[in-house]
Amino acid sequence: MLAAVYTWTTTLLLLIQLFDTFPGNAALRSPGVAKSSAAAGKHPPKHPNFVLLMADDLGIGDVGCFGNDTIRTPHIDSIAAYGAKLVHHIAADSMCTPSRAAFLTGRYPIRSGMVSDKFRVLPYPSCSGGLPRNETTFAEILRDVGYSTALIGKWHQGLNRRSWSDHHYHPLNQGFDYFYGLPHGNLRDCDPEDESETVVRRVPYIYRHILLVALLGLTTLLILKEMGLLSWNVVIALSVVIVIVTSCFIGLVRSIGVFNCVLMRDHEVIEQPVQLKTLASRFTREAINFITQNQNRSFLLFVAYVHPHSALITSDKFQGRSKHGRYGDCVEEMDWSVGQILATLRKLGLHDDTFVYFTSDHGGEVELHNEGGWNGIYKGGKGQPTEGGIRVPAAIRYSRSVKPGTIIAEPTSLMDILPTITSLAGSRPPNNCVIDGKDILQLLTGREKVSPHKFMFHYCGKDIHAVRYRPRFGNTTYKAYYATPRWTPGTHGCSETFTCLCSKARRHDPPLLYNLSLDPSEDHPLDTSDIKYMEIINRIRDAKTEHQRTVIPVEDQLSWTRVLPKPWLQPFCGLPPLLTCKENTMP
Repeated sequence: MLAAVYTWTTTLLLLIQLFDTFPGNAALRSPGVAKSSAAAGKHPPKHPNFVLLMADDLGIGDVGCFGNDTIRTPHIDSIAAYGAKLVHHIAADSMCTPSRAAFLTGRYPIRSGMVSDKFRVLPYPSCSGGLPRNETTFAEILRDVGYSTALIGKWHQGLNRRSWSDHHYHPLNQGFDYFYGLPHGNLRDCDPEDESETVVRRVPYIYRHILLVALLGLTTLLILKEMGLLSWNVVIALSVVIVIVTSCFIGLVRSIGVFNCVLMRDHEVIEQPVQLKTLASRFTREAINFITQNQNRSFLLFVAYVHPHSALITSDKFQGRSKHGRYGDCVEEMDWSVGQILATLRKLGLHDDTFVYFTSDHGGEVELHNEGGWNGIYKGGKGQPTEGGIRVPAAIRYSRSVKPGTIIAEPTSLMDILPTITSLAGSRPPNNCVIDGKDILQLLTGREKVSPHKFMFHYCGKDIHAVRYRPRFGNTTYKAYYATPRWTPGTHGCSETFTCLCSKARRHDPPLLYNLSLDPSEDHPLDTSDIKYMEIINRIRDAKTEHQRTVIPVEDQLSWTRVLPKPWLQPFCGLPPLLTCKENTMP
């Protein structure tokens, strides 16, 4: 009965969302201890460790070293101060799932099927889509050359494909030896004092819809009774069923966090729903334990924070500390965690032998106003291929090669991390597929002065909405827009539709062209009658055409059949009615 009700509920929610948004058991290991890989063994000293730190929905203007003076981020700032600050760092997509897929693989997400025109993220942990197993992640490459690998934090690349326990897309099947985190992510659903973000915010009249369907059913029964097709006994019995089912629907919507908010260690669900208040400190504990346990061998640690994505919940000691409200509290708690990880590296003498990278998966969500990120001088935000949606804060500290105080103003990408760290680890990217990222070590060290990226392609769903062009001479970067979002008047966001819809974008023919070096806020497009405009646009057009020739069609992992929640794929702590549990943090 529960499975049937859940199926009916999730199917109804998905159908309503479609119509409402588009018009207007593995053994438990001790925390932090990674499994030994087949190629286990300590690397020669020349190969560094890697600590990759990724924020969730953090705007480029939310970090102190990028100009924020109301949120304190001294530890993130220290990475830039003792290394390089990348001020033109670009996410491959402006939404969580595709951006992270690109980061992990070094490839535009269109190549792996991790983008779609309608569903731009995996909305539920019970979806059947995810990062295909034939994609190669940087964790797989480094594990194959002897690194111990761990992911602490948000995954959001799918979990199950055919059954609740197959874990087809699980991080442990994508190159990570150890996983502690959320297979999905942090949503308002996870806040017990808030309404469901996945449902209520996207479908604001969901309760009205449910009640209208119930009323329609009851009215139909009365009509059938008047027509003499049903007896009163049948009408009463079916009415009771309608009331019960309606109550179940409403109850499930109000408690959707139980289904969406799952914490796992390796293959086991250890907390459901996740307790966000202590999550940052637990991520920090796991990261420190992993570093400590692997201090005598080479390791890759990827810490994917859920801060400052909503729900904005911090531990007691960080509540009310920031001048920027709950959002700032979350950023400052994340910065504290970064500081604890850096302190551990120093304490263990690993500080100079570790490549540390900090960034965000994409820009801040401007539709949330003071509870979302600030993207500085850049227009737009999450969900948009505008600069505010894809230009992200980034810093790299690697004492062996990168001089303190280095500033990189050349275009770089999140996708560059895969070829850069695999090269440093003495390996190389896979040669059986297109890798869009570039090794930027020479740029970081100053041996190269021009970005290895001549062109960057900015997708919204499956379509290219903009192209970035960095000529090989001079110091100018251009950006052409084939489509721009239709913002809510007076804003740089799309409040009516939660995030800006790719299908509703305003098309431009001829394209808009901006000189980002002189006009980073994209206020003044170049004159289309200028000879220089035509020269640049023609080069961009040719590059766009050539790039599209390299994109091989693959299965859409975010199609409606894939994102439709399936109760048989839903991870649970146990069998009904024991659907909730809490992590035992006792030693």
